[in-house]
Amino acid sequence: MNATAYPEVDRDLMIDDLSYQDARDYVLKFLTSEKKTIKALQEKEQELQKWNERLAFAERSGNPAQTQQVKDHLHRLIQERDTLKAEKDALQRKTTILKEKLQAKPKDADVASSVRAERLLADFEQLVDVDEYKLNEAMKDQEAEDELAKLKAKLSYQ
Repeated sequence: MNATAYPEVDRDLMIDDLSYQDARDYVLKFLTSEKKTIKALQEKEQELQKWNERLAFAERSGNPAQTQQVKDHLHRLIQERDTLKAEKDALQRKTTILKEKLQAKPKDADVASSVRAERLLADFEQLVDVDEYKLNEAMKDQEAEDELAKLKAKLSYQ
């Protein structure tokens, strides 16, 4: 049989056999990881902006060795940013699925625990307003693509 005929199971999404509390804790860890990755991506974007400015300065200074060093560093930063973007996208997909699975999971008989879990999940849903977040990310992606196009244009003139 062809191995590609069956999609590979993503073990990160397998929470069906966990208790509600364990599944909730697991989902919270993914949400936390997603938040950290988003913050790291934002910091990487800021660093890219700073190094684009350094490239412009290096090009004006007329020092080819310095300009090449800055370009090399920029290429590494772009790769790191792209890796973070891919990681963020994967985490967002997984957390969306995990949250849906958690909401469908029967809650424990303990009402107080159940209410706490629902409040916590509602708090996280407010923090991650999907529609607004996607719009902001699309705008950031467009800005990043514009900056990359500018950088490529600069590099092609060299």
